[in-house]
Amino acid sequence: MEEDRKSKACDGCCDLIFETMPNNRPPAIAQAFWLQATATGEICGRGCEGHIQVSAQGLIPLGVYTLFFVTDRGLWPAAPLSAVYTSDGFDPNRLVVNTNGTLNYYVAPLDYNPLRGIPTPSGVAKITSVIISLHSDRLTNGLSLGDPNVNVFNQLTAPMCFPRTEE
Repeated sequence: MEEDRKSKACDGCCDLIFETMPNNRPPAIAQAFWLQATATGEICGRGCEGHIQVSAQGLIPLGVYTLFFVTDRGLWPAAPLSAVYTSDGFDPNRLVVNTNGTLNYYVAPLDYNPLRGIPTPSGVAKITSVIISLHSDRLTNGLSLGDPNVNVFNQLTAPMCFPRTEE
């Protein structure tokens, strides 16, 4: 009974409203162009699974991006824990923007409830925000983001909904 109450406390959705990060752009990209990016999304959890969806506009046309969860234990790809990462840069959270600078990303089901956090070997990592990052070298880096402000630039960020409590 107690476990039922806990799972229902973390059932629901969190709307993601992204803001641009003006100081993280590659030098070759004009700040006005970088700042035109907008994105919205949603993270939902129910029981022991969930999903994330994001729509963005004004990104670098045909740019390679990734979506990461920022947690209290570091960065985690916004993908299922069971995802297989390859060394060729075609990671499960690799996002290729279309020629109009638009992307739509949807992952379901996540094999965990993101409103509760991400189960890791060292405990649950609570998600604090979501970032959308450009890979200027067009390569992704598996479980790590890459070298910030060298080959990866965080363009958009959205905080998770708070307060979130488990009863």
